[in-house]
Amino acid sequence: MTPYGIVLGRFQPLHHGHVEYLQAAKARCERLFIGITNPDTSKATISEADAKRSLAENNPFTYIDRHLMIERALLELGWDADTFCLMAAPITDPDRLTVYLPSSAKSEFFVTVYDEWGEQKAREIAALGYPTTTLWRRTYDERFTSGTFVRNAIRDGEPWEHLVPSGVSSYIAENNLIDSLRV
Repeated sequence: MTPYGIVLGRFQPLHHGHVEYLQAAKARCERLFIGITNPDTSKATISEADAKRSLAENNPFTYIDRHLMIERALLELGWDADTFCLMAAPITDPDRLTVYLPSSAKSEFFVTVYDEWGEQKAREIAALGYPTTTLWRRTYDERFTSGTFVRNAIRDGEPWEHLVPSGVSSYIAENNLIDSLRV
């Protein structure tokens, strides 16, 4: 078991598919570092592998909202606060990303692959010198859900709460974030 595991995601918002990913990575390390990508959307660089990933409409939640949503959800799911650490992770700027990460000598990155962006992310992380393990490769059809699906359900007034941990749905409701998605 590696001392530190690292995962990355936009978590726009955290959904049950993300939780599956986080739990699989957490089972392989002593402490899981959860990097929230695109922390500063004004500086996001569009990835050729998935240009839609950087659009403002696909990044409605601020870094701090995502941080607080994830923290609440994981604590409500019974995670011990000492077993995970949330951090900003500017994946679009690999040189800057490394200053946010624990040492590669003590860490292992865990990725999941659904598309070319997942493959590109794994290559970029490995190029930084981090051991990288692919937990699984799946097609889009094999996904439980996606952030796009959740955001669209919220925008369309469709049921969505069952797709996310209760800590996420309560955070969104308590902070009036539903209305900001519907504009």
